[in-house]
Amino acid sequence: MKPTLNFLTIGTCAMLLMVACTGSKPMAKKAAKLDAAGLYAEAADMYLQSVQRNNRNVEAKIGLKKTGQQLLNDKLGSFFRAFSAGDNKEEAVSAYLSAKAYADRVGQMGVVLDVPSSYVNDFNEVKGKYLVDLYTQGQELMTKQDFKGAEVVFAKIGALEPGYKDSGSLQNVAYLEPLYRSGKDALDAKQYRKAYQDLLKVTNKDASYKDAAALRNSAVEKGRYSIAVLPFSGSKKDLAARVQAYATTALTEISDPFIKVVDRENIQRILDEQRLGMTGVVDEASAVNAGKLIGAQAVLMGTLIDYREETGQLKRSTKDGFASYQVKQPNPEVPGQMMIVTKYKPVKYTEYFQENKVVASYSYKLVSMETGEVLLSKVVDQEKKDNTYYANYDGERNTLFPARNGLVETANRARQELQGLLNANREVKPVSSLSNELFRNSVNGMASTIQQELAAKLQ
Repeated sequence: MKPTLNFLTIGTCAMLLMVACTGSKPMAKKAAKLDAAGLYAEAADMYLQSVQRNNRNVEAKIGLKKTGQQLLNDKLGSFFRAFSAGDNKEEAVSAYLSAKAYADRVGQMGVVLDVPSSYVNDFNEVKGKYLVDLYTQGQELMTKQDFKGAEVVFAKIGALEPGYKDSGSLQNVAYLEPLYRSGKDALDAKQYRKAYQDLLKVTNKDASYKDAAALRNSAVEKGRYSIAVLPFSGSKKDLAARVQAYATTALTEISDPFIKVVDRENIQRILDEQRLGMTGVVDEASAVNAGKLIGAQAVLMGTLIDYREETGQLKRSTKDGFASYQVKQPNPEVPGQMMIVTKYKPVKYTEYFQENKVVASYSYKLVSMETGEVLLSKVVDQEKKDNTYYANYDGERNTLFPARNGLVETANRARQELQGLLNANREVKPVSSLSNELFRNSVNGMASTIQQELAAKLQ
């Protein structure tokens, strides 16, 4: 298949290029005037902008070569003065890097500026001394256990010369050691979540750093909170059992290492032994007793208060419309010539509407086994619905127009709305699907609320 040239695109690009080139020339002329007035720094900046707009502007490149070199010489002069003073290595290094960065920026435009080798040699000398000073300073800060300050210093070394001695590993230590110590202290203070968060940052950076991985796992083991999801009560036993199953799954899938859901089969076995499996657990006293037998630290119990399914009837409504057709007739303006005229005839089409809805209401409580305290209690009211609204026409769809006040409506918006109904989805979700979606979404919200509550209470 041969490529097709897009002349509009080519023309647009050519026009943009012409605008860029046109804008470049006046800037070069302004730069020349600034240079003639002795303002070479300003001229160099203007020349650089001109070349950036049009890299083929030879006049601007020649001007940039001259004025840019003058500006670079000024920057190198600042470096040499700082270098000669000898008492501020950081200032000298910074001045040279600024000069080098400018030369590199101009070089990207194809204009090469000269950095004499003597300046390069002087920079290497002062950089070497500066690195020694920084390394010594970083080690002293590490000795004083000022890890934050040491991290900043070693980061400077890494930016100036990556791989310098062991500065990279020392920078890592300066970052990791405060987190490691903070995590260890939090673990000793039984602040298990904080310990885990700090130690996780350590192991994410360096999985083998000291015993951080073991301490992190210890924090999870000691801080883990086990929850047993007891059977939900309610008049609709099967549906209440489904809500319990969804709640168990939602809690299990939470990405929180501190929440552990007790195996459902073990719960059911113990409840059956206590003759609570069929009747459900309906009060805190029974829940506490069951929770202790199960070995959970908290139990989740709930009651399905109300549940309704409303399957809507398909409603039909006959509508007036018009169908277009074309006829040939004499052209009154040109004798002997025929013309095609669009006409409209009244027709009928049908609109359909159906809505299915599910409504549910339930309550749940999270009860602590250690204190008998109700940690969380909520009532959830939710509904889920879906509908279909479409039209059907026995004739050719593309010829159908809506009617308004008994007349054909030819406005684009009205016709597009009607065509949208003719092509709309004709299926409505069954109440069984809506029920599943409602409870899944609802118990996911429940699980998130429980996770947040426990995270706030159990540091």
